[in-house]
Amino acid sequence: MATLVAAVAVLGALQALPPAWHAALRYDRAALLQGELWRLWTGHLIHLGWAHWALNAAGLVLCGLLVDRPPGAAVLARRAACLGLGISLLFLLLVPTLSHYVGLSGVLYGLFVLGLWPGARRVDPVAIAALSTIAAWLCGQWLLGPDRREMELIGGPIIVQAHVFGVACAALVLAARRAGRSLAGT
Repeated sequence: MATLVAAVAVLGALQALPPAWHAALRYDRAALLQGELWRLWTGHLIHLGWAHWALNAAGLVLCGLLVDRPPGAAVLARRAACLGLGISLLFLLLVPTLSHYVGLSGVLYGLFVLGLWPGARRVDPVAIAALSTIAAWLCGQWLLGPDRREMELIGGPIIVQAHVFGVACAALVLAARRAGRSLAGT
């Protein structure tokens, strides 16, 4: 859990940076296409404002409380980097109208899937309930659109594709792990 608290503190420090830094770190399609590749990752580390940060920070802590074992620093960093990269690449490929993005929520959805999947496979009721809740919330966002009150709270639009892409990237990671184990067993 100490790793997640440290991650929340780092995200808070990044949120406290001046607006010009936020502009230099956010996902920016035009800048990415001009070679500013750090934005593939850094856009997931800053937020629209403190309320947006607080929701994502609370989600990160909740994830740590629900999973069997909260990940260590190296595992968390590797997972977040992989998910952030996948989400950003999918934005570039599939959402050409998205010019800017900030927030951890897409990565967070992926972290929930990666962290809860082992428990769900063991038929742990908490993991199954949490994954079912996430799936229902995501389907509601996809079919009905984001909650307007939540958008007002965070101060901007909710990019549902980030959530979908986070879950998709996590599913790909899980499938790759399984394929790797299958290849190692043959």
